Amino acid sequence: MKTLRGILLSGLAVCLVLPILSACAPGEGVKDKLEAAHERNDAPPIWVVKDHDSKLFLFGTVHLLPTDVSWQKDDMKAVFDEAGTVFFELDNSGQANLDIVILTQQLGLLSGGNQLSERLDPYQLKLLEAVCHNGDVPLAVLDTMKPWLASEMLTIIAAQAAGLSADLSPDETLKNRATRQKKNVLYLDDAETQIRASADLPDYVQMDLFIESMERYNSLGDELKTIASSWAKGDVNTLRVVGANSLKEKSPELYEALIVKRNENWTRQFLKFLDESGTGFAAIGMGHLLGDDSLQNMLRDQGYTVSRHYAFQGEQVIKASTLNSVNSDAEE
Repeated sequence: MKTLRGILLSGLAVCLVLPILSACAPGEGVKDKLEAAHERNDAPPIWVVKDHDSKLFLFGTVHLLPTDVSWQKDDMKAVFDEAGTVFFELDNSGQANLDIVILTQQLGLLSGGNQLSERLDPYQLKLLEAVCHNGDVPLAVLDTMKPWLASEMLTIIAAQAAGLSADLSPDETLKNRATRQKKNVLYLDDAETQIRASADLPDYVQMDLFIESMERYNSLGDELKTIASSWAKGDVNTLRVVGANSLKEKSPELYEALIVKRNENWTRQFLKFLDESGTGFAAIGMGHLLGDDSLQNMLRDQGYTVSRHYAFQGEQVIKASTLNSVNSDAEE
């Protein structure tokens, strides 16, 4: 039996494929039109959940971005403006932010004079020293943290070194827009729920995550930039591979706590909204919208229609040719 690769490279397949590629090849001026179309339409992905009298737009976000990325496209602005209710993951303003700081200290810092470095073998100690040197962070700072918090700290440090920041994240930008437009704003998590998703992981899982973060520290920045770039273009396939699939493979326990359990909770909240009539918009981490355990799948299982939302603008740059016409041209 021929392999798929063998079939694709067979003489018959080449005869069929080459004329199609020729018919679709950009001519003079088309390249510029394609680039302009990409500029208009390459954007962070949006899905829409519908029933007969309600809609909920799911907009995936990333929390760390370079300052020069362009992501606020017209399709997002249009559905945001249409929505009366806007969902975010977490309130981090005012008193809520103070609660986050206090809970992070309570659940993330070691007590009784214990040090994280005491639990590391000689190889891991050398890794820690190298990471602290490369990240320009005092070892004493990480040494006071539980493994889960130290792992997250390394991610933030690597992101900043790569030129990414949370200050201009889509979450904060859209919260500001929602306030200006006087939207009804609802939050899906409270601070304790979100922090405990990491803090309550078994100790051995936390240690595995911390050690892996140290081992991958020098590549973390590039990985985060890849995620940001893929997100800005709406490249869901890449995001699925480097995001949801990677997390599920490396740490099923963390994936279950951060993605699956929270998606189940958020689905219940979205169902209450969709039971009524109206239009909503949810800005939530991209990882919750990828893979088998995505919010889309959970809502689809409840009987709602779920589809990717596109708002194409501009002329059709490349015209499709039917297979019959292509074959006729080739025979002549």
